[in-house]
Amino acid sequence: MSASGSFGIKTTASYGTSPTITPAKVLDRGSDTRGEFMFVQASGAVTAFDAGIISAAGLFVSVTTTTASTTPKIVGIAQCAAATGEYLWVFIGSGGGTGKGIKMRVAASYVAATKVYTTATAGVLDDAVTAGVITGVVGLTTDSGSGSAVEIQAAGSMYSNV
Repeated sequence: MSASGSFGIKTTASYGTSPTITPAKVLDRGSDTRGEFMFVQASGAVTAFDAGIISAAGLFVSVTTTTASTTPKIVGIAQCAAATGEYLWVFIGSGGGTGKGIKMRVAASYVAATKVYTTATAGVLDDAVTAGVITGVVGLTTDSGSGSAVEIQAAGSMYSNV
């Protein structure tokens, strides 16, 4: 793995399944003023702000309570949508915060500043206790009851089931 500066990070768009010019190699890390990111390949369709598990091969799969492993895995949060096989940068932590625009999808009525858990819905997180806890991240606002994306903050790296 190598690190890339903010010059190589574009978190608002995916790069297609066979990009002719890639900004990085899979598993490369980069950062900007909003936090740290990793370049991954979507293992399935990804909705903007989905939380997902990053495999050792750099595949990103939207996380559910079923796919969250008892072995700690790196978690990323997509900041854009991507089709199966497309490449994208995902937020992996050490940043975010109010007004930074880094968001995660949450279930209806998520309560701000609470622990974050997986749900049965791929990529969606919630404060309802399940076996799939995601550590290192917290939502900064309470959901209005509709299920939406909320801004987040991560003090360090994010992991599943630690």
